[in-house]
Amino acid sequence: MRTEDGADFGANIFLNLPSVRNMSVLTVERHPWQGHNQFAIPYPSYFHPKTLSEMLTWQNTVRRRPRPHLFSFVGGTRPNLPKAKVRDHIVSQCESSQRCVLVRCASGDPRCHDPMQVLEVMSKSTFCLQAPGDSFTRRSTFDSVLAGCIPVFFSEHTAYKQYVWYFPTERDTYSVFIDEREVNEGKKKIEDVLVGIGEKEVEKMREVVIGLIPKLTYTHPNASGDVGFEDAVDVALRQLSHLVLAETTSLGSADI
Repeated sequence: MRTEDGADFGANIFLNLPSVRNMSVLTVERHPWQGHNQFAIPYPSYFHPKTLSEMLTWQNTVRRRPRPHLFSFVGGTRPNLPKAKVRDHIVSQCESSQRCVLVRCASGDPRCHDPMQVLEVMSKSTFCLQAPGDSFTRRSTFDSVLAGCIPVFFSEHTAYKQYVWYFPTERDTYSVFIDEREVNEGKKKIEDVLVGIGEKEVEKMREVVIGLIPKLTYTHPNASGDVGFEDAVDVALRQLSHLVLAETTSLGSADI
């Protein structure tokens, strides 16, 4: 969605072409204000099951995992991005807490690039912090759900206003929202907010998160036939069919 007269950053103006703006575009991150024809779909994570049995086994595994860490953060700071200032506070607060695990990608932590170790950290955490970085969204959001870890968002554009086909409308049922401005201004401490959530409420939220795993997952390309659950592609196709039907109905009414 670059402009012709601006810096391209290795991108182009494809999504701004008139013919493309008349299409329905599936993308891992829609433009929050100009992406009227764009629909956000999940980032691919690490798990691509071939059968319902594999999915159920995975869900039961993350459901039973002990979670000794209250919260964790996998990522780094963005010194040159003012909009990512909250990451400075997240890193600082995590480092000063005995209940947080920090995997600092910018510092060369080898765990950051090892899928199994990333999931290991998340699967041992009750909450996983999901802060905006180079852009609003994060693949880590979907890694978090895959690990049965309750995501904590600091911007509404990270998930709530993006993946409307995939996440429940009732945001409090599966996630925690802490306004980044309150963190940046020192009005709220992340650990205090998370400690204040009762154990029973945490269990309910985790169960909702685990229930979301199938439709946020992309099944293995070698899977054959009906795998027994809707994956991310099935959800997208179903929603697109609803759009087409609604548009067709609208055109028919206009003709009448």
